[in-house]
Amino acid sequence: MNNPIKTILTLPKGMLLFLGIYAVSFPIAYLETRLAGHSALLQWLGLQPMLVWKGEVWRVLTFELVSASVLGWAINLFWLATLVNILRNDWTSLRFWIFCLVSAVGGAIPLLFIFHETEFQVPVTGAGAVVCALLLAWDRFYHRERIIMLGLGEVSVRQAAIFIIGLNAVITFFSCGGWQFTLSMFCGGALGWLFLMIGNKRVMSRGSRVVESERVARLEL
Repeated sequence: MNNPIKTILTLPKGMLLFLGIYAVSFPIAYLETRLAGHSALLQWLGLQPMLVWKGEVWRVLTFELVSASVLGWAINLFWLATLVNILRNDWTSLRFWIFCLVSAVGGAIPLLFIFHETEFQVPVTGAGAVVCALLLAWDRFYHRERIIMLGLGEVSVRQAAIFIIGLNAVITFFSCGGWQFTLSMFCGGALGWLFLMIGNKRVMSRGSRVVESERVARLEL
């Protein structure tokens, strides 16, 4: 039986770094809040739509790297670790980071417009949009495969991805304050999926080009 800790530690360094940052975010924020009454980590990296409109644009990228909720942190960390391990051979670390950051921007966009005049007491955090995007990527790469899901039996990867996204949407709706954050999750997934489709089409278009052989050209001369 594979040791899950050893499996995680063998991930490419860039992917392991992403997981590590998210894994330590909630414990650090929790300790800061207990000791100082607030978390500087969340205040600097969390999403505050009003502050983004004032120029603090890094927040649309960083808010998905941290978490202020133990429930969201635990659920998202589980799915991040699972999906990163599945997709480890399909991307380089750089492409993985770009995909996750694009998904984070997608998750931030609806919140920026819905709450453009709102300053939250606790900034928006959580990796729901990235998890949704990774589930769609899993479906894209492996939709024809079949797996065993606890409680559901044998299902296709597509059915599993749809079920998990739906379950996460219900949890987000009832634990994070309603439809706005559920919409954020779906928008992040949609932008990640669009980024993946555009990347795949570019690769296919390059692969279909006719490249003239220098050797053949010399023989023709």
